[in-house]
Amino acid sequence: MRIAAYFPKNLRHRITDCATGKDRLKNWINAVIALFAVTLISISTIASAQNTLIPPAGNHETITLACNPFPPAKIADKATEPGYDVEILRAAFATRNITLLTPFYPWKRAYFLARTGQVDGLCSCSYLPEREADFLFSDILGHVRVAIYSTRDEVLGSVETLADARDMTVGVVNGYNLETAARKAGLDIIMANSETTLVNLLLSKRLDAALSFRAPMDYVLNVGKSGATDIDKIKSKILSNDPYYSCISRTTEHASLLLAQLNVGLSTIRKNGLYDKILAKYGILSEASQ
Repeated sequence: MRIAAYFPKNLRHRITDCATGKDRLKNWINAVIALFAVTLISISTIASAQNTLIPPAGNHETITLACNPFPPAKIADKATEPGYDVEILRAAFATRNITLLTPFYPWKRAYFLARTGQVDGLCSCSYLPEREADFLFSDILGHVRVAIYSTRDEVLGSVETLADARDMTVGVVNGYNLETAARKAGLDIIMANSETTLVNLLLSKRLDAALSFRAPMDYVLNVGKSGATDIDKIKSKILSNDPYYSCISRTTEHASLLLAQLNVGLSTIRKNGLYDKILAKYGILSEASQ
């Protein structure tokens, strides 16, 4: 086959219609350059499409759920250990031949992207009636446990509800909705920028107690260790235990179908034991054991 046969017709005509050998060579070179430029534009367009955050409309072989960092449930900086929520969701969708993308954002940004349909939903969120307008809620993904932490047994023994800690100085991580609950209960609170800071404040006796979600706090105490000495002196008591879900944006095409696929996947990995194996990998007891 002649080389010219590989080019578009309009480029082939430019080559074959040249009168002289010199012109033929010049036009052939120009045609190659033009074709190369077209090819580069095509490749660039494909690459751009592949790197976009949202897959093409209607294509749910790959979907995107925005996650917020919340170790050990969602860990942004460990590709091999992205957190048990992320691994559970990936495994559940995999049973339905769906690939899950899980970009990480601060909570408010993740929520905005999901609510406005720029991603297919959130890795996880708690149920609130006002969220029903924007999201469909999956079957239970896990449980949110809120606990109070202290180095003093008498503190833990005297607190059954938040109101019991009104005469104490209590630390809370900035940005969590626990701050609102603590203020409503009339607590004297000190804001911290992380669970590690809460641990240090407890050990330095600057706090009577700390109020935190159990998963990230226990992750610091049991896995991260935070580099602090006497960390074993910190004890805890669970104050509440509530379910949470994965949330699919109502603006996502075929949202109800996607939700049904996720629920089937969650049921499958619970039955075959994979759900509990993933929790165990992160040092979390199975739901039945807690």
